[in-house]
Amino acid sequence: MKIINGLAAVTLYLLIIVSSVGAQSFEYFPGAKYDPAIPKLKEIVGHDWGQRITTHSEAVAYINALQQSAPGRIKVVKYGETWEGKSLHVVFIGSASNISRLESIKAGMEKLSDPRKTTPGEANQLIASLPSMLWLMCSVHGNEISGVDAGLLTAYHMLAIQNDELVSNAMLNTVVMIDPMQNPDGRDRFINYFRQNLGRFPDSDLQSAEHNETWPSGRVNHYLFDMNRDWFAQTQPETRGRTRVFLQWFPQVVADLHEIGTSSTYYFAPPALPWNPNLTRQQLDWLAKMGKNNAAWFDRFKFDYFTRENYDSFYPGYGEGWPLFHGSIGMTYEQASVRGLEAMRDDETVMLYRDSIQHHFIASLSTIEMTAKNREVLLRNFYDYRRNAIEEGKSEAVKEYIITPGNDPNRAARLAELLMMSGIEVRRAEAPFKNPRTRDYFEGVTLPREFPAGSYLVTLSQPAKRLAKTLMDKHTEQDKEFLDEQRRRNKLRQSEDFYDVTGWSLPLLFDVPCFMAEQPSDVKAVVLKEPPRPAGRLSGGQAKLAYLIPWGTQSAASALADIFRQNIRVHEIDKAFKLNGTSFPAGTLIVKVKDNPADLYERMLKVADGHGADVFATDSAWVEDGPNFGSANVRFLTRPKIAIAYNAPVSPNSVGWLRYIIEQRYGYPVTTIRAEQLRSADLSRYNVLILPDGGSGYSQNLGDGAAVKEWVQRGGVLIGIAGAVNWLADEKVGLLAVKREKREKAEVKSEKKDAAETAARPDALEKAVEPSDEFPSSVPGAIVRIKVDQSHWLGYGYGETTSVMVDSNRIFSLIKLDKGTNVGVYLPEDRMLLSGFMWDDSKKQLPNKAYLIHSRMGRGHIVGFAEDPNYRAFMDGLNLMMINSIFLGPGH
Repeated sequence: MKIINGLAAVTLYLLIIVSSVGAQSFEYFPGAKYDPAIPKLKEIVGHDWGQRITTHSEAVAYINALQQSAPGRIKVVKYGETWEGKSLHVVFIGSASNISRLESIKAGMEKLSDPRKTTPGEANQLIASLPSMLWLMCSVHGNEISGVDAGLLTAYHMLAIQNDELVSNAMLNTVVMIDPMQNPDGRDRFINYFRQNLGRFPDSDLQSAEHNETWPSGRVNHYLFDMNRDWFAQTQPETRGRTRVFLQWFPQVVADLHEIGTSSTYYFAPPALPWNPNLTRQQLDWLAKMGKNNAAWFDRFKFDYFTRENYDSFYPGYGEGWPLFHGSIGMTYEQASVRGLEAMRDDETVMLYRDSIQHHFIASLSTIEMTAKNREVLLRNFYDYRRNAIEEGKSEAVKEYIITPGNDPNRAARLAELLMMSGIEVRRAEAPFKNPRTRDYFEGVTLPREFPAGSYLVTLSQPAKRLAKTLMDKHTEQDKEFLDEQRRRNKLRQSEDFYDVTGWSLPLLFDVPCFMAEQPSDVKAVVLKEPPRPAGRLSGGQAKLAYLIPWGTQSAASALADIFRQNIRVHEIDKAFKLNGTSFPAGTLIVKVKDNPADLYERMLKVADGHGADVFATDSAWVEDGPNFGSANVRFLTRPKIAIAYNAPVSPNSVGWLRYIIEQRYGYPVTTIRAEQLRSADLSRYNVLILPDGGSGYSQNLGDGAAVKEWVQRGGVLIGIAGAVNWLADEKVGLLAVKREKREKAEVKSEKKDAAETAARPDALEKAVEPSDEFPSSVPGAIVRIKVDQSHWLGYGYGETTSVMVDSNRIFSLIKLDKGTNVGVYLPEDRMLLSGFMWDDSKKQLPNKAYLIHSRMGRGHIVGFAEDPNYRAFMDGLNLMMINSIFLGPGH
């Protein structure tokens, strides 16, 4: 039978869907005729789609086989590797003509992406000749399994189907990019667990072991990151590879294939509120068009679906969100998950793995159809989006952001690099300059200011203006309609619909000096093509006495990690001092020539150069002010031997962020110990023990903490993060003398009215039904300011205040002076909240409460962070505080 394609044809073929559960007898696209020269999945890996869950090695073997069978219409490109060495690929599929000119297409897309270099006339010529680009990205969460097999099926279908109008039109007008497996490490972790627990027959009971992964689950990558939150932070190699691919090809449409709960259905655009105000109405209209086309396909296949619920396009770190700010039509597709081969749903139907594959496959075909049909208008909209962004930037109240090197030039440089990695143009001033109308992030007062050479300029008059603005603005507003509804739900103690954090301003996360300029700066500035690398230097030549490294920068911290690794003896001074006319802050490192290797000078040269650190040589310990090097304020820093609690009840994200920062950012080794082994572990091998976020679960593994207390008293440094502080503060444990606070209750004022009248008032009725014992409302990821005790070694390197992320309802009382020190305290209410949303009750109760707590116990220390300072590894401004606790703690 000759296939008549398109949506009308689908209806004709629905009648012949085979009802057998055997995947080999199931038609994913009913009635299709396929070219036998193109191999099916089973011919390469031994199973058909839906019979087994395809592993990374099997997927790679299959896409390579497809390329061998149809070399003119498919090209497989490796774009990176995971931490575990698994390859990452993009599969390009199109007509032989388009595949043969991929490099030319890439060059054309680059021209189209920058209207400053491409006139409207030149753009018209490009639009007439270029195909539209669609990127299907599969299973960034490794245990959301159907996307991968759907992606492989889509590739096969496009190459093998015969006499199909939809695919023929798509091959001619579109290049389809398929990333078949975004998270190979997590997927293979899930598959290994599933296969180990699978019996002779698949079990649809969701209580069965095969459906319930053990810690940390396959959702996360090797370092236990949720990579669907990493697109602007770009901490992981997988994410960095994908952003590079995007900025090479600028696909006009991006669909990110995910999974949701088993008893749900299928979600596609348009998204729920809130809608990021930096996106356009035209993009929202396109999301509705894409959704309507998906709906038409799903209706004909009788697939259930939902839209405008749960999934928003507010946070710019999603796989669909980040591309939106560049002008793409970015969409999340969410399929109910089988988490195996079959699963019983709440409605007592059994869903098979093949069903979930088919749903993603049909959504992919619908998206391909729309991208091909609308080739010209999508290309034109993309060009206009970026051209209009340039013009919008000229009319914004803030025309430019100015980032100064500040006290930590390498941290400012890292922010500049991160912006560049996101396709945002950054310039560097070649000379000092003045700008007459600037505001900083805290005062909000417009003043003329002078700025040094080396400052970074981010103008909003650029094609990536909308991404630059959403990342650099102090705060991004949410829809009033959305917030009003959340307040109503909160008042009734119903769950709220905040899907992710509500604050992410990069200058605040990095805690760098940043200014908003109301007019562009008049200065010679060069557009950065390579990431800036502030050079370190060793001043004073070869020292006869010691080398000094001023504390307070990430460069100094990474230099210290290197010094520790080389077993170089190093001291630290707890008071500021002045030597040879140079002022050195508290925390400055002293590397003495005595008792260190003979080649110390050569080593210190490499430390300065390798880490961008400033190193000062001195031949004398005589100081003009402050303590001398023989003072009791000078401490020998014992090399940290770090143990980290691992496995349940530890939060996979929290321990992953922590481990990544220590190992990868600062290049220092750690030992991970399963939490259930901590009570019996030989902790004497370590002088630092870190308990990542873990809620109340530590009680099961550590009990009353007797073994840990004994270890601390002997000189150990115990660090608790976020939920772990709950355990430290537990009365039965008593390691930190603070209390987690319950929600404060406001009294209803009677105003001397009689009891009946008072009770009838609406506010009195509300109070009457409020829970009597509850925690404060949970803050949905807001950035707030804390005051730092700069005299305490945990606060070394900080100014008076710094920024932290609050993403919980944990509020801890201040520790009394005889029990410890409140090193970090939330600012008063009128100065605390900087970015994001916070409930009124939390906003009133959190000020002047403890963020960072320190207590002595015997010869050791206990440190508690009320929130996770390593959050998503994008809180660069807090790295030093964490390093202080780890690297300086054993020396105190």
